[in-house]
Amino acid sequence: MPRGFPRLRTEEQKVNQVGQRVRERRADLHLTQDNLCARIAQITNGCWIPDRREIYRIEDGRRIVSDLEILVLANVLGCSACWLLIGETQNV
Repeated sequence: MPRGFPRLRTEEQKVNQVGQRVRERRADLHLTQDNLCARIAQITNGCWIPDRREIYRIEDGRRIVSDLEILVLANVLGCSACWLLIGETQNV
């Protein structure tokens, strides 16, 4: 996407729709944002070392989340990527 062009956004002007579910699941697991950062760094062997501000921006819907990051978040949070994306469990 060329610079200066508007990004696709939700009706609430968010650039991701996984943030609310990341926050919800993290709270269900009684994890702080710092705890989540540490788990992400551990599971990715240091390939992704987010800080608390980055997690805050994801949860607030102000940061785009890549497909690889969604897979890591789903793994760390013990949920499916499908649930993070659309809020539904995958029927297989």
